Amino acid sequence: MNAGRRTRALARRGPVLLWLWALWLLLWGGVRPIPLVGGLLVAIGVLALFGLPEVNRPALRRPLRVLGLLGHLLVELVTSSVVVAWQAVAKGPHVSTGVVEVPLRTDSELLIASTALLSLTVPGSLVLEIDRERRLLYIHALPLRSPQDAERRREEVVEVERRLRRAFGTEEPDERDRAQERGDAR
Repeated sequence: MNAGRRTRALARRGPVLLWLWALWLLLWGGVRPIPLVGGLLVAIGVLALFGLPEVNRPALRRPLRVLGLLGHLLVELVTSSVVVAWQAVAKGPHVSTGVVEVPLRTDSELLIASTALLSLTVPGSLVLEIDRERRLLYIHALPLRSPQDAERRREEVVEVERRLRRAFGTEEPDERDRAQERGDAR
């Protein structure tokens, strides 16, 4: 490998190297000379020995869509918090719960993981499993009293995934996306 390729490879691994180094310093509880130098050597060693796989990150093509996603998540966060708090006060340990299977459209590992992570931020939701091969998320949800509640939860997760796909421009818009842009959808 020539020097230019090595430099580019190190530049791509730079954020991971910095993250591992920062993690090492946090574990040692501060910035002192020995953990500082030792942590850098350990981080370089981990990357050299284990060769962590590169993640193909989609480019952020539509930054305003990210703002829309964040606004949507904020609304979901507030709404869900009120619902979960009410259920906890009204029903206590007898809140009805269930597991919802959510089919995803994206094939990007990063967008699947991002969808799962953003679904976790909504109170009353917990991602139990990610089935990468079949592109499914299994979400434990509360309250879940009826098939309509399950469908509503499924739609919430699908909406987050759709907004992620649109922000990163990884797929062509589907009919639902076009209908929403025209104002036909809810």
